[in-house]
Amino acid sequence: YGLGISRAAFVGGRSPYPYLAAFGSDLFLSTHADDVRSALEAGFAAATILSGGTRRAESGELRIAFDGDAVLFSDDSERIYQSGGLEAFQASERQSAREPLPGGPFKGFLAALNLLQGEFSDEASPIRTALVTARSAPAHERVIRTLREWNIRLDESL
Repeated sequence: YGLGISRAAFVGGRSPYPYLAAFGSDLFLSTHADDVRSALEAGFAAATILSGGTRRAESGELRIAFDGDAVLFSDDSERIYQSGGLEAFQASERQSAREPLPGGPFKGFLAALNLLQGEFSDEASPIRTALVTARSAPAHERVIRTLREWNIRLDESL
């Protein structure tokens, strides 16, 4: 596929996450949820790869769904929700609606995907991105403004 892969780690069945810093990794992907959890705890953006089955393999599309708070966006809003509850979260979001959200650990990855998508027409892109979030009105406004500020186009938002 023309990927510029220049290094690899063969770890004899042990978790490779301890090598992420040495490799300068921005993203760790694995089918092993425990390795992903360890990488996240070490401060790296990480995600579990799920098989799409034979139906997905036939489509030729790469589909990636992102969570919002603490993933694409910082965990600032999530911390407000955890400490003050839903009312505090909604009040904070109304007050900050025009301020873009700070980026989270997957912002750079989404930006890179967006650049790759830009190489194709909207109809022909083999990459589809989605935002899956529990945010509802009034918190959705800040998300929309943030993505516009970042110049990021998503294919789907749920």
